[in-house]
Amino acid sequence: MQKVKNKDMKARISFLAILTLTATLGCKKNDTPPSQTRVDYTLPSSYNFSNTDSNAARITLSMVAQIEAYITTGNTANVVLSASQLKSMLANTGGFFRDTIVAGVTLKLNTSGVNLKSLIAPAAEPVIEAMFDSVALCSQSVKTAANGVAGISDRKTLLSANGVYWRQLFTKTIMGVLLQHLTTDVYLSDSLNSSISIAAKTHAWDQAFFLWAVPINFPANRTGVKYWGSYTSQIDSGVNKPVVNLTGVNANPTLVKAFFNGRMALNNNDLFTAKDDAANVIAMYEKAEAAAALHELNEAIGNIPNGATASMGNISESMGFINAWKYNTKRKIASDAQVAAVVALFGSNFYNLTQANLETIKSAISTIYGWDAVKSYL
Repeated sequence: MQKVKNKDMKARISFLAILTLTATLGCKKNDTPPSQTRVDYTLPSSYNFSNTDSNAARITLSMVAQIEAYITTGNTANVVLSASQLKSMLANTGGFFRDTIVAGVTLKLNTSGVNLKSLIAPAAEPVIEAMFDSVALCSQSVKTAANGVAGISDRKTLLSANGVYWRQLFTKTIMGVLLQHLTTDVYLSDSLNSSISIAAKTHAWDQAFFLWAVPINFPANRTGVKYWGSYTSQIDSGVNKPVVNLTGVNANPTLVKAFFNGRMALNNNDLFTAKDDAANVIAMYEKAEAAAALHELNEAIGNIPNGATASMGNISESMGFINAWKYNTKRKIASDAQVAAVVALFGSNFYNLTQANLETIKSAISTIYGWDAVKSYL
């Protein structure tokens, strides 16, 4: 009798062992399902998917453009800018925006509920507001801009006493701390949220694409490209005309493929591929920030023979892109220490920057990204 019980027990143990092994093997197999592989979809010729939505991105871009336009009025003599108005526009209070028509759609900016101040990378928001205070103060000057003197330059640009061209510094900084931040930190992150619907995911992905500010059939059609769309094109073609050396940054092809393929992936609920494409977009934005800074340094060097104020705009643009680079929380290639070292090279007075100084800044950036061979063509 005891022998039978032992035999039965052994049989049960063997059966349980088989069940355990089967379950274990089954779990291991499910840990790496077949869907966890990148898929390169057949891409359409334009970003024209069903239920594509661009309104939030277009409202944001329109607001930035109108703030930019208001700052530009400070380039005219006797026009005093209001820091209070600039801050109200940033927070969308006071009704300072005009309705605008984009792609046949009327965008009512003042009642849109979009508040740019709340969308800026948190660490950079006080930097933008301090910039508004400074540009408003400089606009009160009735003097001609010169080293140590704020005012309007001989090139009709409002400069600070240390050579900052405010409109350009604002535009390039906001491209990073708002447009790039929304793209990489907010919209692409939302689009990969597994707990929301496919419609919500694609909506977020669409905003990221349209903040690039390019047509849906870009780059075949380059009409109206602006902000990052303009600069990804410039850093792909270089500063020499006609182009004899391409930069190798390859921004436009990389972003087109990533944005289009990622949207196709989301249509198929393929989060694995979408995540990979999002990573490609994020990585390219970091490179674009650095490459655009180099591009403007090259332009500044080319403008040196035209007088000191001629290069102030390019240097200010470069500094704006460095701000974008500095506040990019997704930055992986350049360390905080490397970025701080580049910022220090600009010094506290742009008038004091010589061609040798600008070349040193270029080399500091290009070394980080391995662009020494193309740094003068960016």
